[in-house]
Amino acid sequence: METMDSSNQMTPLPSEGNGNKRSFIERYSASIKLVIIGFLTLFLLIPLGMIRGLINERKFTKSSAVQDITSKWSGEQIVTGPCIAIPYTQERIMNDKREIVSRDILLFPETLDIQANAAVEKRKRGIYDASVYKSEITLEGAFDMSEIEKAGIKEEDIKFDKARVIMGITDLRGIREVVSLQLNGKTFLMEPGIPVENLFTGPNPDMNIYIPDTEKSVAAPNVFSGIFAAGLNARPDSSAITAMRDGNTPFSVTLYLNGSMGLYIVPVGKVTTAAFQSDWSAPSFGGGFLPSDHEIGDEGFSANWKILDLNRSYGQVVRADDSSTINLVASSLFGVKFIQSVDQYQQNLRSVKYGILIILLTFVVVLFIELIKKNPVNPFHYLLVGLALVLFYALLLSISEIWGFNLAYAVAALMTIIMITLHMGAILKNRKQGLLVGGLLAFLYVFVFLLIRMESYSLLVGSLGLFAILAVIMYYARKIRI
Repeated sequence: METMDSSNQMTPLPSEGNGNKRSFIERYSASIKLVIIGFLTLFLLIPLGMIRGLINERKFTKSSAVQDITSKWSGEQIVTGPCIAIPYTQERIMNDKREIVSRDILLFPETLDIQANAAVEKRKRGIYDASVYKSEITLEGAFDMSEIEKAGIKEEDIKFDKARVIMGITDLRGIREVVSLQLNGKTFLMEPGIPVENLFTGPNPDMNIYIPDTEKSVAAPNVFSGIFAAGLNARPDSSAITAMRDGNTPFSVTLYLNGSMGLYIVPVGKVTTAAFQSDWSAPSFGGGFLPSDHEIGDEGFSANWKILDLNRSYGQVVRADDSSTINLVASSLFGVKFIQSVDQYQQNLRSVKYGILIILLTFVVVLFIELIKKNPVNPFHYLLVGLALVLFYALLLSISEIWGFNLAYAVAALMTIIMITLHMGAILKNRKQGLLVGGLLAFLYVFVFLLIRMESYSLLVGSLGLFAILAVIMYYARKIRI
C-alpha cells in the first residue's frame, strides 16, 4: 500500500511481515511442548516396563533360593492319618462272568486329637531367607471297626490279617526321630512307604515343587504332590488285630518333624480336635477350616480347631482307589502357613503401577511453572527428570531386598526428591520453584505409599485423590493460553 507525501510522491507503508509477525513455532510453542511431553511420557513407559520385568525376575530368583533351602531342609508338611488300610474281596459280574476282585479300604479314626508345637527359624541363602521349623506333633485317638460294617462290607470278606496302619507325610526328609505307633497298649515301629495296592495318592504324584506365596492364595497348601504320595506304615501283629476287631482301639503317635513354609493336618477323625502352638508371630491360617479360637502376640500364637465328620464330604470308610473321595479328603485339610508378614515384591509391583501417574503430574507442574512464569525448560531436562523418576523404582527394589519395603521407600523417595529439587532449582534459576516441584513429589510419594498400604479402600481413596488433583490442575490451567 502507498501514501501521498507533501511532495506528491508515493511512499510505501511498512509491511506487517517478518519483524512483527511471530513464527509458527513461537505461536504454538505451548502446544508443541505438550506434544513433546506426551511423547516423553509414553517413551518412559518402556523403562517402567523393564523395571516391572526386573521385579518379576528378582521374585523368581527369591523363589529359587527358597526352593533350594527347603529342598535341603524339608518342604511344606501335610500329615494325614493315622488310618488303617484293610484288604477285602468283592464279587462282581463282568461279561456275564462272576469274578472275585481284591480291593482296599481306609478306615479313619473315630476320634483324633492333635497337639502340635513348632519352633520357627529363618535360614538364609545370600540376601534371601525362608521360614523353616522344627515341630513336635502328637496324634492320639481310637479306631472303631464297626464303621466297616456300616459301610456295607461283610466281615467274612475282610482280610484283617493283612491290615496296616498308614500315615501320609508329604516330605519324609523332615522326620528327625524314629516313629513308634502305640496301638492298644503295644508298640510298633513304623516303616517308610505305604504298601497299599491301587491307593490313590492325590492329584499329581509327580509334582512336588515349591509354589511362591505371591503366585497362590496366601494360605493355600501345596497338595499337588498327593497326601498319600509318601508316608509311613506299621503291620500290627495278630493279637493287636484281634483286639481291634473286638472294639475301640486306642492309638498314639509322636512325630518329630522338620518342615518349611507351612504345617497342615487332614481331619480324618469322626471328631478331630487340634491345638497348635508356635513362636511365629505372623501366622496365616488356611485350608478348609479356620481355628475356632486363636491368640496372636509378639511371642507367637496358639490356635485350636474342632472339626466333626458332619463338616466334611466323606465318611469314616473310604475305598483306597476312590480318587474323587481321596481328593475330598485332601481338600479338607487345615493348618497354618509361616509366611513373611510383608512381600516386598508385591508392594514393588503395586508402586510401579503408579509410576506413569507421578511422571505425568510432575511434567504438568513443570510445564505450568514454565508457561506461567515465562521460564522455558528444554525438553532434555524433562527427559532427565523422567529418568530420575523411573530410577526411583530400581532404587526401591534393590534397597527393599536388604532393608524391607517401608524403609526402602523412604530412602529412595528422599534421594529422588533431593536430586530433582536441586536440578529443577538450577534449571529454573529459582530456588522456590525447585522447592515447589520437590514438594509436589513428596506429596505424590506419600499419597502412593498410603495407597499401597491400604487394601479395601485403596481404590476409593485413589479415585478421590486423583479427582482432587485434576481439579487443582484445571483451576491453574485457566491462566494458560495454548
